[in-house]
Amino acid sequence: FIYLLPPIIFESGYSLHKGNFFINLGSILLFAVFGTLISTVFVALGAYFLGQVGISYPLTMLDSLTFGSLISATDPVATLAIFHALDV
Repeated sequence: FIYLLPPIIFESGYSLHKGNFFINLGSILLFAVFGTLISTVFVALGAYFLGQVGISYPLTMLDSLTFGSLISATDPVATLAIFHALDV
């Protein structure tokens, strides 16, 4: 996985039209930063509270935030793959 991800990201960036990217830079940054933060918080809170009620392995809040950030970081890569497959 670690050897396949950089070429995928490079190809997506290389095939992107520069004009479209810079026109939409504000929206891209807004969705990338705040979307990832919101996703991180929701996943972390879900993992923490599910652990506290005994449904899953109990984690500390720091462990839950770490898990949430790891899981949320994969969303942009999956979104780029879907957009590329749909020729968006």
